[in-house]
Amino acid sequence: MDKLFSLIKTLILIFVCVMLILEAIIIYGGRNNYNEDADYIMVLGAKLHGDRPSKSLKYRMEAALEYMQKDPELILIATGGQGHDESIPEGQAIKKYFISKGIDESRILVEDKSENTFENMKMSREMIEKDGRIKVNIVSNKYHIFRAKMLAQRNNFDPYGVPAKTPESVLIKSYLREALALVKSYIFDR
Repeated sequence: MDKLFSLIKTLILIFVCVMLILEAIIIYGGRNNYNEDADYIMVLGAKLHGDRPSKSLKYRMEAALEYMQKDPELILIATGGQGHDESIPEGQAIKKYFISKGIDESRILVEDKSENTFENMKMSREMIEKDGRIKVNIVSNKYHIFRAKMLAQRNNFDPYGVPAKTPESVLIKSYLREALALVKSYIFDR
């Protein structure tokens, strides 16, 4: 019985150490390293309530809007498919928001079929008919930036991060979930 208890304690300790390392990577990887030479800024979709953006998506769009207003040459990639409880695709909601803020529709590309971050990157890259690596600034909540950049690199992007605020109500849950998502994406999203 003592050996079993000792094994369980060891496994718990290993799990906690791995989670701490992953969280440190996520936190460090969530810093802003916006690149002014990039032609694109990508807003990753997040939950809608019908057709209204969640706080997470609202924060992402607000962060990107600042850059879109400063640089009239910057092209927005609005990403995200339609969840079962959403009345429109997330990419379309993002486009609608930017048009309402005065951004010309000709500056907006929409990817609205994806179901996850890897598909956001893959389908967005397929929309851009350019050879070679493409510089892109990726806007998401801070906890999501590291993994989004990793998946963007796998899809022939040269990614830079623009972290948006994370709603306090989901802060802890988001960071814990992201650690597990990071392991899953590292292994399976290819």
